[in-house]
Amino acid sequence: MEQRIFEIYAPVRNTINKSLGVVVKVAGENVTVQPLAGDRMTFKAQYLAPASPEETAALQDLVTRLKLEEENRERAKTVKTDPALIREEFEKFVKHIAARYPKSAEAFREFWGELLAAAGDLPGQTWEMRPNTSKNPGPVLKLFNPGSQKWVYCLSLLAGWGLRMEIKKEFLPPGTEKLFPIDHAMFGAGRAVELVYRDFTPEKRKPYADCVREIYSKAAETKPAP
Repeated sequence: MEQRIFEIYAPVRNTINKSLGVVVKVAGENVTVQPLAGDRMTFKAQYLAPASPEETAALQDLVTRLKLEEENRERAKTVKTDPALIREEFEKFVKHIAARYPKSAEAFREFWGELLAAAGDLPGQTWEMRPNTSKNPGPVLKLFNPGSQKWVYCLSLLAGWGLRMEIKKEFLPPGTEKLFPIDHAMFGAGRAVELVYRDFTPEKRKPYADCVREIYSKAAETKPAP
């Protein structure tokens, strides 16, 4: 029997149990399908058939959602390397804060500017935005790790009504641990601090900017050319 050929996002019907789904992966005769509900499953192509027009209409919302998720994944990859898109995502992030907490957004933007003055404003290199996700969204400062020869996360900022910062222990200059009193952040690899903007005066912000400046100053010798 001739093997059926299915394209990605094709609406299909399982010929055995009549369940409906959308093709998300094809590997030879193995076809992975996202059903209307539940986890993805892989079937032999011979057990699948193209959905009828009525069934296709019922699957249209799922097809749209899957395509949008893929577009977001691809955009996230591009955002990590395109300076203009990184800045655009940052502005969106701050606007989301401002919609609920205008004063917090102003304070965060001011402090972020102080951090970039210390670390260097090179989106895609010294900082980036996490991919679009509901889990810990926000900007991160990056640092060149000579051991791995890669740019890695150094300081993460989780901003909203208040501000939580998490920093990797390996990058903390000696004597600055007190700035990040919460231990075992980042699954034990970092330290953290939680701050309220109304108490985060310029005087209290300065030690954090100075800490970042010291970190990047020490890393300058091992940092590759842009």
